[in-house]
Amino acid sequence: MSTPFEANFFAPLIKELEGEFQFVVTAREHDGIFSILRAKRINYIAVGKHEGRELDSKLEVYAETIQQMLPIVQREKPDLLLTERWPEAIRVAFGSDIPAWAIFYDEREAHVNRMVFPLASKVFAPRFYSLGEMRKHGVTDPEKIVWFNGFHTAYLKDEQSQPGNPFDKMGIKSPVVFVRPEPEFASFLVNHKPILEKSVEIMASSGRENVVVLPRTEVQKSRYSQIRNVTVLESTMCDSPVTHADVTVGAAETLLMEAFVLGKPSVSTIYWQESKPVAELHKHIAHSTDPAQIASYTEELLEEPARKNFTTRASLFVKSMDNPVRLMIDEIRKMNEGEKEKTVFGRRSRMEILLDIIQTASLRPLRTTQIMRNANISYNELKKILSNLEGSRLLTCEETFNGKLYQTTEDGLRILEDYRGLRRKLFAEPI
Repeated sequence: MSTPFEANFFAPLIKELEGEFQFVVTAREHDGIFSILRAKRINYIAVGKHEGRELDSKLEVYAETIQQMLPIVQREKPDLLLTERWPEAIRVAFGSDIPAWAIFYDEREAHVNRMVFPLASKVFAPRFYSLGEMRKHGVTDPEKIVWFNGFHTAYLKDEQSQPGNPFDKMGIKSPVVFVRPEPEFASFLVNHKPILEKSVEIMASSGRENVVVLPRTEVQKSRYSQIRNVTVLESTMCDSPVTHADVTVGAAETLLMEAFVLGKPSVSTIYWQESKPVAELHKHIAHSTDPAQIASYTEELLEEPARKNFTTRASLFVKSMDNPVRLMIDEIRKMNEGEKEKTVFGRRSRMEILLDIIQTASLRPLRTTQIMRNANISYNELKKILSNLEGSRLLTCEETFNGKLYQTTEDGLRILEDYRGLRRKLFAEPI
């Protein structure tokens, strides 16, 4: 585990499979990972640290981490590596002939991706990306991709929050605005801009909400500690902090996606180049780089009608997302049982074809050719179906310079959820 996301993502996987498998967890000292693992009662071995921005430092830490990790792997003899995309872990696994599974969700860090994905034996990736884009980042074999719909944070849709509100226990009363600053060591962030700090100053000065900040670094801790009426957290909590906040504000991409999956109103202050998942997220949440506007958006979302409307709309989209942790668990069990991966090309019913098309267009607008490929249907047949679904108001159609774009409506999303519920009851299978 090299990021806080991994600590949160793999925790439910470990919890479910710990009775079937043994886990050896290595984690690097970075951005509160250790405190997350301790809160979740996951034992870990400390390996490596964040390498900083300088190339010399990156190379030095890379070599040191491999030296630390190699004897652990030689001693424990694991059968499988799970990681997001930790290059050192992938390299050790490859050199030790251990299958490695990784997660793809950010095309901006091509240098890291090209170190990781050519060596990965399985890659879990959101359908925001095409095969051509994946190929540019080292995923040359489409057979090793496990696709999922939606954000990588959709693992939270099946998670139960811990009882009690930790903010209450700290004496922080509602309404709570939770703030998470930007990842200042990320390669895509060239220069820091004090947009979030100024936004926090405006919100804290109003006195209408309690502002809580979880900094990533000592420098960020120092910055926010100087702002009056702001609570700066020393460490994270067992649940994702957005679970217990009223509104989430900040420039932490993964945390904003977590908030959306949990149906929590959020405001993005991201001021750098967006990844494809972030660009999709910005279609559904407030986004600004003007501190006054950010504070205004936050005030609006603290009102009950706005929060309720956001939660209702977000839940419809989230229901169409896959849980990538569930997919990974299923793949692990398949591998352990010695089952070969296979695709069943059975004849689909008319209803299944329609539902496949509605599902395909549920997360973002798509062209006809994209729907054809993803729903596995001929062009002539698809034309008739699209017309019927549009007439039934299950799809919308927008004319653009690049042709027609189709997307599932709220009625279509409700039908998908009703169908999943029916299958769950009839066949007692996880959806």
